[in-house]
Amino acid sequence: MLKKLNSLSILAILTAVMVLWMLITIYQAEDTSDDFSLLYPELFEQLDDVDKITFKGEQDEFTLQYDGKNWVISDYHNYLADKELVRRMLVDMADARILEQKTEDPELYPVLGVEGSEVEGGASFEIELFNDEQVIAGLILGQARDLSSESAGPQQYFVRRVGEQRSYLAEGYFQLSPMMLNWIDGQIMDIARERIARVDIIQPTGEAATLINLGQKDKFGTPEDREETVFRYEQLGYDIAGSLFQMRLEDVQPVNDFSRGDADVVRAEFLTYDGLKIIAETSFNDGFYFSTFRAEYAPDAITEIPEAIASLDALKTPEQVQAEVAEINEKVEPWVYRLGGFVGNNLMRAKADMVTVQDQVIPMPSGFGP
Repeated sequence: MLKKLNSLSILAILTAVMVLWMLITIYQAEDTSDDFSLLYPELFEQLDDVDKITFKGEQDEFTLQYDGKNWVISDYHNYLADKELVRRMLVDMADARILEQKTEDPELYPVLGVEGSEVEGGASFEIELFNDEQVIAGLILGQARDLSSESAGPQQYFVRRVGEQRSYLAEGYFQLSPMMLNWIDGQIMDIARERIARVDIIQPTGEAATLINLGQKDKFGTPEDREETVFRYEQLGYDIAGSLFQMRLEDVQPVNDFSRGDADVVRAEFLTYDGLKIIAETSFNDGFYFSTFRAEYAPDAITEIPEAIASLDALKTPEQVQAEVAEINEKVEPWVYRLGGFVGNNLMRAKADMVTVQDQVIPMPSGFGP
């Protein structure tokens, strides 16, 4: 019995040593000399030629396409991709550098996570850059190398170039999300609160709730009560006026594919001191807020600009506003946006939901405020 146990113990030790040796063999550099060469030496010169990017992984598979003016997500109604995120990803990919050579044995790829998307159940993430359907560069992104959590510099990943057997340890800023929705341009528009002169929220019955700028930064009230206005909660006027500031979507779909059914539509009109007018039409369908937007140039709507607002240097010239109108409409008019409940609710507020009497004000938790 003792001899049998000793034999089993020896076998277990030998097995552990073999596994450890295999891992050391895989993870150690096959070429001990430092390389630090670019992973894609010619990519910087080719970045302007990239017109399609494909992503394949176990979580998602999608394509970004350049239409001559914008990057769009082919698998998401051709909606706009975040161009800054795409640009940064391309530059970072071109800047990635080889630290060490690793295995070229396909049987060992799964240990580093560089087996590629063609392997069913694999964990690697594959990105390919194209010009007119011709592959410029292809990257198989494997496991990250564990670095100190305090390190704020480049990351290290095990990688392999598509079509090649050799794998590498590479260093770079790999901003390569495997999820399609993370590449969407989530910002609908960005109108500074300081520019807002007036907001009218008009119900289907014609009843309107009006909010005006009181001539000071971040100070709003109703035309009737002005500084004496009592909002349902203290900063409600501030929040409504800021609805268009860095406004973001939760989802989006083509306007021609959407029906509001019998839902009521509330119209909100935002007018700025420099003549920009944004019209939002919002309905509440199946538990969500859906809005369409359009912009107009209304230069005669505002006759006087308070000195405190003019001094903020937030207003635009007539030429800038007209260009802004064209830019906003080109972006938003084809789409219906699903908004978060906070913004959606504010775009539909009736007067009774905006102002109240003093003893009915809803107290706000500490820490909330402009």
